[in-house]
Amino acid sequence: MPQTPARCSTPGPERLLPVRTVPDPRPGRVVVEVVGEVDTFTAPALEACLTSQARQPGVRELVVYLGQVTFLGAAGVTVLARAHRCCRMRGARLVIRTGGRGGVLRPLQLSGLTDLVAVDPADAGRPQPRGPRTPGRLRTTPRRPSARRPRRVYR
Repeated sequence: MPQTPARCSTPGPERLLPVRTVPDPRPGRVVVEVVGEVDTFTAPALEACLTSQARQPGVRELVVYLGQVTFLGAAGVTVLARAHRCCRMRGARLVIRTGGRGGVLRPLQLSGLTDLVAVDPADAGRPQPRGPRTPGRLRTTPRRPSARRPRRVYR
């Protein structure tokens, strides 16, 4: 049986991620605007941009605007976590703005990144959907057993 060679799927020009730096009047603040899908193919472009901007001298706040992102995958969340770590090591702060997009906010909540990074600080008054609870400390006492009776199984 003949075997076909495996093809490495590379993104075409239509799948490239537009990432641009937007001028900000405040000194020490850099705004990076992202458009499209942030997935396995496009995440390296975002990572290169965020890393280079975070390493610029004098940057105190790196704002990532994701209001025009249509999909945020695990690779994109990983890139944002790495950018947070890079900013923290340089004494800067990472701010993520989702533009009210639930499809972008939800992966950030599920990953726990919203507990580490300022996400939509301007919308702090608006109630946000809650992500999974992460304990602040480990439980030292065992949980009490449930008072429910076991279910009967009828055969």
